[in-house]
Parts: sequence; structure tokens; C-alpha cells
Amino acid sequence: MEAGLEGLKVEVKEREDFAGYKLRPSLIVYATSEEDVVKTVNYARGKGVPVVVWGAGTSLTGATTCEGCILLDLSQMNKILEINDIDWYVRVQPGITLADLNNELMKRGFFLPPDPASSFWCSVGGAIVEGSGGMRAVKYGSFREWVLALRVVLSDGTVVKLGEPLRKNRAGYDLVHLMVGSEGTLGIVTEAWLRITPLPRKKIVTIMAFLTDVERAGEAMLELRRARVLPEYSEYMDVEVLRALNRQLSAGVRESEGGVLLIALEEDQLEETIKVLRKSSEELITAEGEEAERLYSLRAQAAVALKAEASGSKFLAEDIVVPISKLPEALRRLKELENKYNTRMPIIAHIGDGNLHPNIVIKDESIANELFEEVAMVAIELGGSVTGEHGVGIQKIKVLREQILRSNGLKALTLMEEIKRVFDPHDLFNPGKYVEGAANLK
Repeated sequence: MEAGLEGLKVEVKEREDFAGYKLRPSLIVYATSEEDVVKTVNYARGKGVPVVVWGAGTSLTGATTCEGCILLDLSQMNKILEINDIDWYVRVQPGITLADLNNELMKRGFFLPPDPASSFWCSVGGAIVEGSGGMRAVKYGSFREWVLALRVVLSDGTVVKLGEPLRKNRAGYDLVHLMVGSEGTLGIVTEAWLRITPLPRKKIVTIMAFLTDVERAGEAMLELRRARVLPEYSEYMDVEVLRALNRQLSAGVRESEGGVLLIALEEDQLEETIKVLRKSSEELITAEGEEAERLYSLRAQAAVALKAEASGSKFLAEDIVVPISKLPEALRRLKELENKYNTRMPIIAHIGDGNLHPNIVIKDESIANELFEEVAMVAIELGGSVTGEHGVGIQKIKVLREQILRSNGLKALTLMEEIKRVFDPHDLFNPGKYVEGAANLK
């Protein structure tokens, strides 16, 4: 046993995350308590070895890549510590999966709305530091809107509580939301107080609209916004995604050339929504109950089906956001890139909030990376963002820098770099990634 890590479970082995990034840590430490985290941080600081945190390995951007680091595995810190059904919050450890948490909340008539496609697998801690979103973000927002307070271990080994489990709290700078989306670069979350809300009481109906062409998906969103329709979720899958679902999961979905919109909404918005969708669709079907859950599940598994299809090729799951008003143009430009590179780029989208996931599947890695950057530039040029929910990791450092310099200016990037130094002067946590990587890029 390494001196300084007595009593902790430690092993040495390689790992791989969902996106295929390799991790070669010098040690993997399995923490079961906050004290274990503090002990590991103090040991790492003394040795001058960086710490990278592992939740469930569902990152798509290389956020947990690690060569010679200490990989701190928090998956065993997976308890629900409190469910408060008066103040409407839940207090949890970071290792619990989002699915397990929601299963318990639903027994009490509550839920935590953000639902990344990896909900069945991803850890709550990972979802917090990645600022995850998902299908329900169009109505409920991303994790940023649901985190009230955090306990965090800093790089000097001290523990701080940030925020309070209150809906209103204006005491001091908002340090909680510096941690949300920080990708493990500022501190290590050991507890979280998350806002919860009662399950919907109104009847929810799901519509599947089979489209005549891809651009109709964007036009339909514009019309729904003008009609002030606010769905529970509003998703898009193009025909290549439908084919992958049919081949990999025997989905039995009609392969409409324009793809499909999948929209769930309260029953009193149904008539108006159908009226809008008829203009863009060749067929509409409605579903409730188990069939609606099946359709939701298929959408959640779409990326898994596409990855299974990509065997032997480079698979890059893009994640860009454009203003809703720019959706038709964005979809048109993505199709132009397909033609330019003579490839198919299957699109999954949280289309209701402008979040598009073009999936790049190309054998030549250099071409795949070139196309990946061109897709990101579409977002930047349309006044959007290079990431809505997947984050930056190492994969998007270059385009993150480009977005910030174009839209916010060098001073904004400098301020972000200075925040990193304030929280982590030892450069101990996930170094070289995210903002630090963008700031140091030449």
C-alpha cells in the first residue's frame, strides 16, 4: 500500500470511456467517503501527481483522459442522503446514477428533470460537472438550473460548502455554478443538493411526425415557437439514425427520408401542435403509456445504436447549439458538409432548444477531425455554441477558444484562466483540459 493511501482500495489498470478515449493512470483509487477524497488529494499534491475524477465514464469529449495521473473513482459514493418533500430537494453523493436517483424520487411523486441520453448509466456527479442537459432541457433546462448547493474538496485538501438548498439565495458570488460545467478542473464534488419537482399531473401525449425532408424539422420548430408551444421534449432523428435503430435494436420504425420529430406535450397543446406539424409531415402518429415510453427509450438509445454501426471507423458525436431561428440554415449547412466530405453524418437533435448532434463516422481519423471542426464552425458562425451539453474535454479546446475569442473576447478567456488558478493553484485537477487548454493554445 502506498504511504498516505492506507485503508483505501487501490489498483493499477487501464480504462476506456464511452467515446473510446484511453486512460492510463498510475493508480486508481476507489473512494467511499469524503475523507477518502481528501486523503487522495493530499497524497497527490504531495507527490505532484494530477487527479482526474471518474464517475461512470460516459464522457464524449475526453474529459477524463489520463496518462500517469491518479484516477479517483467515485462510483462507490452512491448514497441518497436525504429526500426533502417539503423544501423539494434531494441530497446525494456523486456516484449515484441518475436513473437510480429518479427511480427513488418517483416513489415519492417527484423527479429530477434533466435526462441526458446516458441517464441509465451516468453518475449525478458527472452530470453536474459536465452541465448535462438531455431531452427535457427544452422545458426544464440543463443541470445548471437544478443544482442548489455543493460540498467540494479543493486542491489544498480543504472542504467547502457552496450555496444553500434554497430556491432564492443572493448571498455572495455564485460559486455553485462555477462548479457546474467545470469538467473537474476546479474541485471535486462530494455531495450535492439538487432541486426536485413533482411529477407532471396533466396527461402527456407523444407525437411522432414523419418528415418529407430534413429542413422541415427546423421550420416546424420555428412554427411551434411562434405558436408558444412548450413541449416536455422535442427531439429529431434523421433517416440514418432510424436505420441504425432498426438494424441494432429491431425498433420497427418507419424510415422516413426526412427523419422524424418526436414531441411530448401536455394534452391541451395537442391540437395546435398537430396543426403545425401537418405542414411539414407526411404522416403523424400519437402514442401514450407504454408505447410512448418505448419511443422515448429508442431516442435515448440512438447514440448507442449509431456507435454500434461505426465498428472499425472513427466515431465522433458532435454537440453544437444554434439559435432556434437559425435551425433551418444549420441543418442545410450540415447537409452541405455531408456532400463536401462525401459521407453521411447521422443527426440526432434536442431540436426544441437548438442542440444538434451530428455524428461523424469516417475511417480516416484526420478527415473525421477536420469535419468535426467544420461542424463546430457552423455553430460559431450562426451565433451559437460549440457545445450544449457534452462539454469540451480535450476534444473541443481549439473550437472553444475560437468561440470565446470571436464572441466574448480575449479578456473573457483570461478571466476564466485566472479562475482556474484561484481554485487550483497547484494545477492538480484535470490539468491541460477545458479552459486551461484553450488559454494555452498557440
